[in-house]
Amino acid sequence: LNFQGGDNTVPFTRFSTILALVIASPAFAGSSLFQPKGFIQNDQGEQCWYHQEVVEGSHYFHDGVTANIGVLTFDDQSCMQASEFGQTVNKMMINNVISRWYSRGDANFQTRESELFPTSLLQKRGQCIQSKKYPATGIVVDYEESQESIVRVRHGMSAQGCKK
Repeated sequence: LNFQGGDNTVPFTRFSTILALVIASPAFAGSSLFQPKGFIQNDQGEQCWYHQEVVEGSHYFHDGVTANIGVLTFDDQSCMQASEFGQTVNKMMINNVISRWYSRGDANFQTRESELFPTSLLQKRGQCIQSKKYPATGIVVDYEESQESIVRVRHGMSAQGCKK
């Protein structure tokens, strides 16, 4: 199938991918669900407070398609400091909180660092958190670190599910 528009022909697969990204984007799904302030526990059980903003029309994860993303910044830049476990537990705790803002509660996202996928369709950076229940549902995340501490996390909806 092709959609015709003037001199341009858009293959159905590309059109459906773009449509899926727009429909699944946090703006469509309700970016108001991103909590502007809150905390995430680190591997030591401490509350790491954050503030968050929504960046509309971002190209951060996808070159050719815009989507709204969340930018979560920790107030104490050293709270998500790596311990003897590295960042494994901290990333899982962050992923557990972020994944609640996407899809339904039964999505069962694979939030452990060892379960993350390296990419998804159209993705240019970060990693991908895959839903076990909904194969077409993924979340792209990118962790910004400074001095072995996670200081910021960008997240958004993947164009489709994650891929290896």
